[in-house]
Amino acid sequence: MIDTRKGQVSLEYLMTYGIAIAIVVIAIAALYSMGVFNPSSSAMPCSPCFSSFAYVDYADGELMIKNGPRALENVYCNVTGGTCNIDSFALVNLSANQQFKITLGNKTEQNVPLTLSYTDALSGLPHTDIATIHN
Repeated sequence: MIDTRKGQVSLEYLMTYGIAIAIVVIAIAALYSMGVFNPSSSAMPCSPCFSSFAYVDYADGELMIKNGPRALENVYCNVTGGTCNIDSFALVNLSANQQFKITLGNKTEQNVPLTLSYTDALSGLPHTDIATIHN
């Protein structure tokens, strides 16, 4: 009679460690795709950024952000100790997923609190969103 248990034990050993190594590789790939290993992705110019708008870009006092899936009316920005313009207008309406630029008047301050006030076009409810811009 031939004993085949040695082959089964070695196959179980390889499968156990192979699955463990595959899980570690998948976890590292997921962390890499989220930008954990990229130090430049953690240097955000706003912290915290807006909750209802997506950050796009910031350079030389001009913040580019994108509206979410809802249309907004009467969008107004306010900066403590300076001026704020949304695409050269003081009061604007934004369609869903529209990118827009906010120009800050005070580019020299270190931390600039920025407030966006708007009305949801669908519900008619007013909202306020706050972020701090780091120059």
